[in-house]
Amino acid sequence: MFRRFSVVFTTGVVLLQPCLAADSGGSIAEKLVRLLSPEMRRRDAERLSLTHSLPALPTAPDPEFTQRLGWHSSFSTQGDTVEWVDLHLAHPQALEAVVLIAPASGGSATAPGYGFPLRFRVELFSGHDSSERTIIADHTREDFPNPGWLPVVIQAHGIVAGKVRITATRLFHEEQRHLFALGEVMLLHGSRNLGSLIEAIGPVAVLASSSKGSRPAWGRINLVDGQSVLGPPLGVKPSPSLGFRSIPTSERSELRGQEVSVDLGSAVALDEVRLFPAHPPEFAHSHGYGFPVRYQIELRETIASPPVILTPPPSGSYSGPPGDNVVSLVAGGQIARHIALTVVEPHVSNGSAVLALAEMQVWSGGKNVALGKPVSASNSTETGGWSKDALVDGFTSTANILDWPEWLAGLSKRREVLQQVAAIEARKRQLVQQWQNYGIGALGVFSAASMAAAIAWSVRQRHARFREMEALRQRIARDLHDEIGSSLGSIALITQDILASIGGSAQTRDDLTEIKHIADETVSAMRDITRLIQSDRYGSDDLATLLRETAARVLRAIPHTLTLEVSTPGRKLPVDRQRDLSLMFKEALYNITCHAAATGVKICLAQSSTQLSVTIHDNGQGFDPAATTEGMGLTNLQRRAAKHGGSVRIDSAPAQGTTLTITLPVHD
Repeated sequence: MFRRFSVVFTTGVVLLQPCLAADSGGSIAEKLVRLLSPEMRRRDAERLSLTHSLPALPTAPDPEFTQRLGWHSSFSTQGDTVEWVDLHLAHPQALEAVVLIAPASGGSATAPGYGFPLRFRVELFSGHDSSERTIIADHTREDFPNPGWLPVVIQAHGIVAGKVRITATRLFHEEQRHLFALGEVMLLHGSRNLGSLIEAIGPVAVLASSSKGSRPAWGRINLVDGQSVLGPPLGVKPSPSLGFRSIPTSERSELRGQEVSVDLGSAVALDEVRLFPAHPPEFAHSHGYGFPVRYQIELRETIASPPVILTPPPSGSYSGPPGDNVVSLVAGGQIARHIALTVVEPHVSNGSAVLALAEMQVWSGGKNVALGKPVSASNSTETGGWSKDALVDGFTSTANILDWPEWLAGLSKRREVLQQVAAIEARKRQLVQQWQNYGIGALGVFSAASMAAAIAWSVRQRHARFREMEALRQRIARDLHDEIGSSLGSIALITQDILASIGGSAQTRDDLTEIKHIADETVSAMRDITRLIQSDRYGSDDLATLLRETAARVLRAIPHTLTLEVSTPGRKLPVDRQRDLSLMFKEALYNITCHAAATGVKICLAQSSTQLSVTIHDNGQGFDPAATTEGMGLTNLQRRAAKHGGSVRIDSAPAQGTTLTITLPVHD
């Protein structure tokens, strides 16, 4: 299992936030793409290498509480509005890195990375003018990934600069407005942050193209006040102590003048004094527990020497505690051995006045010379993790203290690794989507090809079956005509010969006559069936001819006419429907010859695009359809028509003749 980071999008900000995920290898689709795509396997290897590097890097700290959020430009309606901020040093210094940190949450800073520009550059000027300029970072060609709450460390490689300018060319956007904001800018020189030198000069050392917001939350000087979302530079070693604390007294008691001091053992030139606020577990809700509201640092070469007073810079009042952030006071090379913090206005917590510090560092020549030195105090709590010696043990109330450059570089590297991991994950999702699209496309092509092949195969099979059925039909027709037809014809001829050559009783002659009549009718019916089977076209022309021949044969003693009405070109009819129509037509004509006593018959064949109808009208004696249908085979006609989705309508009355209409659909 590896520690992994997900990407959360909030109001235009990309926040890298850690999450734990099982080493499951991804979804089924991702696993399949991994098998097929070399790039996917390469991306997995890159991601694995990056995640293996994370444990060696500093852990991202929890966001630090601070009342001073940073600097904020005016709002703009245009994203490409240029905004800039200048930091002026008292005199040129060799810079090793410039560190940019986004504001902490609070006020209008609604999300991690609030205000961090999408495109920007960082320039160093040798003096306060713009004569000699060196660009140490240029991210104006493409958007810079939002860092969230992690620092952006830009190497300066020892370039001597008197002014630093950060220029935003594409602003952070939130809803319909654009802005540029930073929480802190640190200028690293060895183990020092030279921002404290700028803060000591005051607001005039920080200039900007525009500025918005009210103090203490927003202000130009907040860029170098040492208060940021990162808090102090801490390692992973648990602290053995909480720090130094005076004995809590009544709020009404006089704590002014309370003092705690460090003896360096010898007088040295001092660069700065750093104070680390205490944060004991029992006061987890209280950031900067015991840090005095107002105080001063007294520097003495000897105990008897008059003190040199260091006070917090005039850039802002510390009426609000700094949280857990480091407070730096510039010593400016002052020679001193004894460094004392004296309370001017004490911190009050739960009704008690108290002075507490996690650590005091005294920097000289790039080293903390106070580490492990003797500490004295007006009074001290020496129980529960508190002690005088804990003031200089190298730990805050929670963990060991690291140097700024190492810690910030590690956090910046963590940010880069997490952004690379996020980019790899985005590319992997893109690869999965591409392969899914390829798969869907290939599946679509394969499905279309398969369907076309199936249709072609089905058509070929249908044609083959049609040819087989046609051959079978033709063979059956020939067999009927040649075998059964000739046999029936022979029966008719033999019967006729017998009738001509012998006498016999009247009954015998009637029987033979009936046999000949049945044989003739059967031959006629078989001729019709054979015609249907052998015909390659079943359109209106052949049908009219068939019906005309049938009428001529059945109605040979009754005058009749047959007319043809076709509104659209004739459509091919199935053989079975043609056969049933022929049988129904013949049945109707037989009924006329047997029952109608008609002297004339009119037949009309009509066909449209949807149906075919045969209308047969005789001028016979007529009948009542409701009373006589059972005896005239009309039920059989209706059954045959209904089988094909058609109908039979009979219009008749006694002495009014009869009209029979057979209607069949052309389509199945």
